[in-house]
Amino acid sequence: MKQSAGPHGPNEDGSARAADPEAPAPDAPDLDVRAAMTTMPIDEAAGAPTPPLGVAGAEGGWGGPDLVEAVYGPLTGTYERLDTRLRETPEDVPPAGWAPHIAALRAFRAQRVAGDWETLARLLVAPGSLTSATGQARLVEVEEDEAAAVRETVRALLATSERTLLLAPTQRKAEELLHGLADDPDIFPLLIETRPEAPSPPLADPLVEAGQNGPAEPVEPVEPAPRGDFGSNGTVEFRPITDPSEIPFAEPLAAPHAVPPDDTRPDETEPRGPAPGGPTLPGSPEPLRPAEDSAPETWVREAAVRAVGESWRQSWSAEARLLQRGLMWLEQWPRDAAALEAAQADDLRRREELEAGLAALAADIEAARELSAAAAKAAVDAEAEAERLVAVQDEAEAELAGPKAEAGRLQEVADATAAEAGERTRVADAAHARCAQLDQRAITAQSELRAARELEASLTDELARAREELPRAAEEANRLTAADADAAAEGHAAYYRLVSAESALSAMRRKMSLGQRLHVASPPSGLSGLRAEVKARTREADEAARRAKEAKDAAERAEARRQEIAAFVSDGGTRLATAKEAQERLGTELTWLATERETATADHREQARLAAEAVDRATQAGLAARAAQQAARVIEERLESARAAREAALATAVRARADAEAAAARAEEARAALERRTAEAEADLAARTVELQTATEAEARSRENVREICGSDPVEEPGLIATHQRQAMARIEQLTGYLEGGGAAGGAADRADGSPARTAGLVVGTPLGAGLALADEEFDALIVADAGAVTDAEFLIGAVRARRWILVGSLGARPTAYPEYTAFLEDTTPEHTPEDGAEAVAGDVAAGDIAERLALSPFTRAVTVAPALVTGRG
Repeated sequence: MKQSAGPHGPNEDGSARAADPEAPAPDAPDLDVRAAMTTMPIDEAAGAPTPPLGVAGAEGGWGGPDLVEAVYGPLTGTYERLDTRLRETPEDVPPAGWAPHIAALRAFRAQRVAGDWETLARLLVAPGSLTSATGQARLVEVEEDEAAAVRETVRALLATSERTLLLAPTQRKAEELLHGLADDPDIFPLLIETRPEAPSPPLADPLVEAGQNGPAEPVEPVEPAPRGDFGSNGTVEFRPITDPSEIPFAEPLAAPHAVPPDDTRPDETEPRGPAPGGPTLPGSPEPLRPAEDSAPETWVREAAVRAVGESWRQSWSAEARLLQRGLMWLEQWPRDAAALEAAQADDLRRREELEAGLAALAADIEAARELSAAAAKAAVDAEAEAERLVAVQDEAEAELAGPKAEAGRLQEVADATAAEAGERTRVADAAHARCAQLDQRAITAQSELRAARELEASLTDELARAREELPRAAEEANRLTAADADAAAEGHAAYYRLVSAESALSAMRRKMSLGQRLHVASPPSGLSGLRAEVKARTREADEAARRAKEAKDAAERAEARRQEIAAFVSDGGTRLATAKEAQERLGTELTWLATERETATADHREQARLAAEAVDRATQAGLAARAAQQAARVIEERLESARAAREAALATAVRARADAEAAAARAEEARAALERRTAEAEADLAARTVELQTATEAEARSRENVREICGSDPVEEPGLIATHQRQAMARIEQLTGYLEGGGAAGGAADRADGSPARTAGLVVGTPLGAGLALADEEFDALIVADAGAVTDAEFLIGAVRARRWILVGSLGARPTAYPEYTAFLEDTTPEHTPEDGAEAVAGDVAAGDIAERLALSPFTRAVTVAPALVTGRG
C-alpha cells in the first residue's frame, strides 16, 4: 500500500493526527496486515508457518516488564488514537469506543491484575517460556463442537465452586453458549447484553431534505427487537455491576464518555447519559453512522446485566419461603415474652392492690373509731367556750358608746377645715399659673424680637448681593440658551446621517442571496464597510444627543437661577419693612409684660401664705379625728370577735356531734367490707397463678425456637430479633423483585451475600460488554470461547479480572478485520525508500507489531510456539 508519510502519523506529543477522509469501502477484500512490514508473509503451503512477531522464547529470559511495555505501549497509543478519531464528531450520546480496551491495557501495563501478572505477561508476549505445569493458563484447541468443549470446561470449574467469566467474540456467540447452560439447575448464570444490538441506519441530511421536499418529517425512533427468552421460564434483567454486591433491575449502565487517564483502573470510566435522541441542529456536523461491518466499539453505547435461567427462580422461591417461616417464629417470641411479662406484672399489681385494699379497710376502721371519740370530746369543749364568750360580748358593748360619739364630732371639724384649705390652695395655684404664663410670653417675645433683627440684617445684605448678581445671571441664561439650540441642530444632523447609513446597509442585505445570509457563501465586498459606517454613525448620533441633553439641562438651570434672583429682589423690600414693624410691636409688648409680672408675683405670694395656714389647721383636725376613730375601732373589733367566736363555737359543737355519729357508722361498714374482700382475694389469686404458669411455658418454647434461628439467646442480645427481621424483610423484598422482574429498593438487603452479583457462578458476555458492565468484580477463572477471533486488548478486558485463563478455539480462526482497523493502519503506515534509513525501518517493525496484535489472537500465537499448553488437540 502507498501512503503519504506526512499528515497521518502521530504527533511528537503522542496525540493522533487527522484521519484520512478516504476510508476503505465496506466490501473491500481483507488486507494482509503484515504487508506494511519489511518482510512479506510466506505462503503456508511452502513450509512451516511464520512465528508471530513480539513472541519471545524461553532462551535468554522472556523479557520482563520492558518487553511488555515495548509491545503494549504502542498498542495502547493506537487504541487511544482510534478512540480520539471516533469522538471527533460530537454526538448527544457518543458510542462506547475503545475506552474498555485502553483501561485493560493500562491496568496490564501497571500490573494491576487479579491473577499472577508474570504468567499472564508470558502468555501474551512469550508463551514459549511457559510450561504445562503452570496451571494458570491453558489452551484448548478444538476442530468441531466448540460449544460442547466450552460447556464442559464451565461445568468442571463450577463443580469446584470457581466463579467463571465466559467471553465470546460476539453477542450472538455468547447467547448461543448460554443456551446450553441456562436450564442447568446447578448453574446460576448472568448475561451481559450490549445495546443497541446492531448499528443504527444512516440518517438523511435534514438540510437537503428541507430544501428539496419542504420541512423534514420527524423520524420515529426504531425500537430494538426483543431478545429471545433463555431457559424455560424467561429471564430477569439487571443493571451493569457497578458494586460487586449490588445489582439493581432494568437500568443499564451507559458507556463512558471518554478514555480514562493512565492512573485510573479499567472500571473507573464515567457513565453515559440517555440514548441518543432527535436530529441535530442546522449547521452542526452530522454524526457519523457506522456501517454494517463496523467495529462494535463504534455503535455500542451501553451494556446491561440480567439473570438467566430457572435455577435463579427456584433458589429465590425456596429462600423466600424459608425466610417467611423464620419471620413467623421471630414474631411469635416477642408476643409470648410480652404476654408473660404482662401476666407477671398484672399478677404483682393485683396482689399489691389486694394487700393495699385490705390494709386500707383496716386503717379506715381504726380511723373511724378514733374520729368518733375525738368528735364527742370536741362537742363538749365547744359548748363550754360559747357560754364564756356571751359575757365578753356584753362587756364590749357597754364600753363602746362614749368613744364612738367623740370620734363623730372630731370628724365633722376636720371636714370643715379641709374644705377651707382646698379653696385657699386652688386660688394660690391660679396665681402661680398666671405668673408662669407671663414669663413664657416674655421669653417668646424676646425670641421673636431677636429673629426680626437678624432677618432685617440678612435681608439687607442679600438684597445688595442679589442686585449685583442679577445682570450676570441674565447674561449666562441667554448664552446657554443659544448653546442649547446649536447642540439640538447638531443632534438632528447626526441622526439623519445614521438613518442614511442604515438604509444603505438594509438595501445591501436585501440583495444578499440565501447562501450569503446563512454564511455559506462569501458576503458582498462592501458589507463590512457599511457595517463599520453604521456603527460610527450610531456613536456620533449618541454623542450628539448626549451633548444636546447636557446643553438643555444647563440652559434650564441658568434660567431658573435668573428667575429666582429677580423674584427675591422684587419681594425683599416688603419683607424688610415687615421685619422693622415686628421689632417695634415686640418692644412695646415686652414693657407691658414686665409691669404685669410684678403685680402677679405679689398676689401669688399672699395667696400661698393663706393656703399654707389653712392646710396646717386641717391637718391638726384630721389627726385628732383619726385618733378618736382608732380607739372606737379597737373596741368594735373586740366586740365583733367575741360575737363571731361564740357563733363558731356553737356550730362546732353541732358538727362534732354529727361527725361522731357518722364515724361510728363508717367503722361498722368497713368491718363488713374487710371480711368480704378477703374471701374474694383468695379466689382471684388462685386463678392468676394458673394463667401465669401457662404463659411461662409458652415463652420458654418460643425462646428456644428463636435461639435455634438466630444462634443466641434473644434475652442476652436485645437487638438480635430486630436485626434478623430487617435483614429477612429486605431480602424477601429483594427476592420478590427478582421473581416479578421489577425494581428492588437499594439498601442493606441489596448488599447481602445472597445478591445475584455474589451468588452468580457464571457471567457470560462479550469483551466490550464486560468492560462496560463489570466494575471491580473479580473471577476465579476466565474462559474465552472462539479464542482465535479475540485480539490482545479484548482478551485483557477479562484477563485482568481473573486468576486463571482458559482459551478455547481453533487454529484457523482470526479476529475480524474491521474497516476502522484497516483504515487506521493504512493511514499510519507510510511507505519508505531505501534512503530512509534504520529509524524508518524500526518504525515499520513497530507498526507491524501493532498490526499483528490486531490481526492475530493470543490463542493463535500461543498455540504456534507453546504446544505444551495445548490440550484437546483434534
